[in-house]
Amino acid sequence: MSYTSTTLADLQKEHEDALNAAQEEMMANLNAAQASGDFQKIQEVSVSFQNTATKLADDYTKRIEEINALNEKVEAEKVPDIYSDKRANIDLNHLVYDGDRDYVVEFQKNELIQDILERISATNGRFKSRKHLLKSSLRLTKTLAPMLHEIGEHCKQVLKLKAEIEFFVYQSDIFNASCYPPDDNRLYIILSSGLLERFSKEELTFVVGHEIGHVLFEHFDYPVRQILDVGENDLAPIHAMKLYAWHRNAEISADRVGLLCCQDFETAGRTFFKLSSGVTTDSLDFQLNAYIEQFVDLEEALNDANHDPSDWYSSHPFSPLRIKALELFNKSETYASFNDKVRGETSKEGMELEIKRIMSLMEPESLEENNECSEKIQRFMFLGGYLISNADGVVDDSEIQALSSIVLPNVFANCMMTIKGLTQDEMIEEVQQLSNDLDLVLSVMQKLNILRDLSIISYADGQIDDSEVHVLYNLARLLRINTDFIDRVISDAQGV
Repeated sequence: MSYTSTTLADLQKEHEDALNAAQEEMMANLNAAQASGDFQKIQEVSVSFQNTATKLADDYTKRIEEINALNEKVEAEKVPDIYSDKRANIDLNHLVYDGDRDYVVEFQKNELIQDILERISATNGRFKSRKHLLKSSLRLTKTLAPMLHEIGEHCKQVLKLKAEIEFFVYQSDIFNASCYPPDDNRLYIILSSGLLERFSKEELTFVVGHEIGHVLFEHFDYPVRQILDVGENDLAPIHAMKLYAWHRNAEISADRVGLLCCQDFETAGRTFFKLSSGVTTDSLDFQLNAYIEQFVDLEEALNDANHDPSDWYSSHPFSPLRIKALELFNKSETYASFNDKVRGETSKEGMELEIKRIMSLMEPESLEENNECSEKIQRFMFLGGYLISNADGVVDDSEIQALSSIVLPNVFANCMMTIKGLTQDEMIEEVQQLSNDLDLVLSVMQKLNILRDLSIISYADGQIDDSEVHVLYNLARLLRINTDFIDRVISDAQGV
């Protein structure tokens, strides 16, 4: 037969139905052959079924490849334009960081996250930004803060804003700035008194532009903390990691708007320096190149075997990562398309790929599907996940669902068909052999990523059993990773 399904979910069901039909036909023929005592016929029926099953498996794998190729082609051909010009007359779809946009597209398609957003909207109503700000802070009129309003007018012209900007200040020595959900005709920028007093006009221009960037890219649409609070009984740790990863990527997009406004990369670097060091006097000699070089040291530290998984739940990128990402943008053809005084040295594609690599330092490392060890990695993850699920003697639906989320669909389907033929000891023996093979070729971060994904299985049913954690410890030891990492992953995930 030829499979005709166009989605992986439908294909899996079509394949299972075909196998069941073949098995039923085999059993009917076997019963008939046994009843007549025709032992040659029994052998022929068995061989025929094996051939049919092999053919079905081959057709199934081929159709999976066809569906994946079709999906990849559609995704490659269509980069969605998801940002409108309702707030500014600039091309936000060209300006946005790809990592920011891609997560938003994923969230838009995620029914669970969309359902939680609807619940948030239904219970909280519309937040009255201006009313709250007038009660809690001081509105800075043009008379009170003429320089700030000059900055606002400059940003409005550069970004071709369609709304007015209203500034507020509150008392705090901590350097902080934020924006509140806008109205149709007003944007609200809030600054701490410490920031307003100790940053130069140029530095404040970068800060104000950055905050406007959050508004332009509609980052208010996904309030991470509220989503996690309202969805605490529905969301898995992987959702939290993706939400925080998006939040970090959103900062990269906002930084680009900040640079568009201040139009000077060194100013942006000095702003990051002040925000991260707290030093605003001349007691330190600021050198932009030396500050950027800190990225090299941070990159080495983030690739250490004792990587802290709490990075995956951080809401902001580390400053050296941000300044490095902004340096790449500053030299790109993308920035040059917005600033005719700049000559772009790097293509948009090259810039985005390198920034993606930089941002991945704060995320679990991707295990590429075309990796030469991919088949072994996927098999190890499936068997390891199944051993975790079965540690308490019961493999429930939520654990199977979690297991299906960490391996590729075709691997999951094939493994589920073969798992019943293996004993517990045989699974353990295969996992040990796979770990020996993988230990030699995987990076530390790839091993951590595997263990992070496998940890999801341990709390998929809403509780963490000691026996499941014990299996996780053994898997970590096989990959030569300290078991403390397992404790931190589970602790951080539970905390989120």
